[in-house]
Amino acid sequence: MIESFEQGLVKVESIIAASSLFLLLALSLIQILTRNFFNFGFPEIEIINRNLLVICGAMGAVIATSKLRHIKIDALTPVMSKRIVLRLRCPLSLFSTLICAVMSYHGVIFVVDEWQYTPDNERWTLPFTLIYPLGFGLLGAHFLLNCLLNKTDA
Repeated sequence: MIESFEQGLVKVESIIAASSLFLLLALSLIQILTRNFFNFGFPEIEIINRNLLVICGAMGAVIATSKLRHIKIDALTPVMSKRIVLRLRCPLSLFSTLICAVMSYHGVIFVVDEWQYTPDNERWTLPFTLIYPLGFGLLGAHFLLNCLLNKTDA
């Protein structure tokens, strides 16, 4: 049951990542065409593209974590025995889950502050800020699922 939940989650995350990338490319093309052929551009597209880039990056990190292909800073792993590495896998995943939960919590605080203090003319960009707590929350969820499903590197 947990595996099917994770697979569904990865599918949704993949759709979000692919949609964001497609929209980023389409809006960039529109911006290039309007600037080259009509000598004007839409400043809003620049803001949307910046936020779509963050969404693509966050979803890419989440998907990579689900497949155990995330960036690892393992300076000691090459000198440790395979048995010790396997024993530390789950505690380190739980520690990573905790760190991601803390980052997600602070992401929520950031979003609340943004919603409270953003000027009225910039409020339309605020839904994009939800990627910060959502991205870290999903990262933490995948670290937890990696531990529960007893995943190991291939």
